[in-house]
Amino acid sequence: MMIAIVTILVIGVILFVLSYFMNDRIEEIESQLEHYSITSMQDTYQMKKKIKILEEELLPGNMNQAASSVENEKP
Repeated sequence: MMIAIVTILVIGVILFVLSYFMNDRIEEIESQLEHYSITSMQDTYQMKKKIKILEEELLPGNMNQAASSVENEKP
């Protein structure tokens, strides 16, 4: 019986020591998720910036057309 207890304790200690040297898969997944999150935020920022530029380019053109149509309607 003593041999079984000692064997279990030795196996436990060996597994405990090995757990520190194994790759942490959760840490790898967290790193990947952080990378994807940052990439997504950068893409969103760039798209919003491009949309803002396009809106600024299109709105003044619409304002000029609206102003000229209002001037043409005056009696």
